[in-house]
Amino acid sequence: MSDDTAILTVDHATVVYGSEAGLAQAVNDVSLAVAPGHILGVVGESGCGKSTLAQAIMRLLSPNAALVEGRIAVRGRDMYRMSENELRMFRWKHVSMVFQSALVTLNPVIPVGKQFQEIFQIHEPTMSQVQVRKRIEELLSLVRIHPQNLSNYAHELSGGMRQRIAIAMAIALDPVLVVMDEPTTALDAVVQREILDEIRRIQEIKRFAVVFISHDLRLVSYISTEIAVMYAGKIVEVGSAHHFMAAAHHHPYTQGLLDSVPKLSGEGFTIRAIPGSPPDLVHPVRGCAFHPRCSAAYDACLAASPILRSVGSSKFACFDIERRENEKAHG
Repeated sequence: MSDDTAILTVDHATVVYGSEAGLAQAVNDVSLAVAPGHILGVVGESGCGKSTLAQAIMRLLSPNAALVEGRIAVRGRDMYRMSENELRMFRWKHVSMVFQSALVTLNPVIPVGKQFQEIFQIHEPTMSQVQVRKRIEELLSLVRIHPQNLSNYAHELSGGMRQRIAIAMAIALDPVLVVMDEPTTALDAVVQREILDEIRRIQEIKRFAVVFISHDLRLVSYISTEIAVMYAGKIVEVGSAHHFMAAAHHHPYTQGLLDSVPKLSGEGFTIRAIPGSPPDLVHPVRGCAFHPRCSAAYDACLAASPILRSVGSSKFACFDIERRENEKAHG
């Protein structure tokens, strides 16, 4: 996909956090692109860098973090070359975000309807009150919320209703890209599925691109068109969701995530955890970051870090997969 056709282009992005312990590379040389109408699911354990990637895309990094290398562009515009005023107007109108908790988005002391009105007052000041009201009602209809809830405060609504309203606010100005950072984590399984179905339905109508961040591979595979797996700040596997779950082989970390999903058998639920712990990003190990936890690791994995290479319809950063493919090619 070229930069001209992609809604989002992340080109060799590296994000570093400063701390008393030293510098931590939370995002390490990440490149990706998202096409119009597509949903890219980004999955990994806590601390893998996926939420930092979301914040970097939005240019919402904390004060102790910085994009030190690479470029992030939405519709060809570099997010880090805009002035603060340009960025303020660009966000929400062209790129918006849905956070893990709607309470991050919703002001607890202002009714929901007033918060919708403020979006249009700031970004579409020429709209009349009648036009604004009609637009708000259209948005509520999309997320299946009754207009009578506009007079409610956030704490008066259920978690599912708050998250639907947060999604409606995120798409209020018809952005081309919506970043969703674990938008269903705080909800129960039934409401999670309802919200995911709403996201897919609205996205199919509006055709905006989505970056969907989650630690849950099951949810990501359900909603996404493409899936990227992150570990230690890097993308270690990426491919279409259609082929992802049925693929013959995966990166060992991805396989660990798949194996850790509870499965129902004759003996009840079975689950297999990934051994070991996530790596220390301040003091990274030499070679492949996953090798201390990987049963397939060999000498090459300890000596150098693999890069993302195409194998079949997917891409992997894994020496063991490369070796097996080479052995297959040469009989």
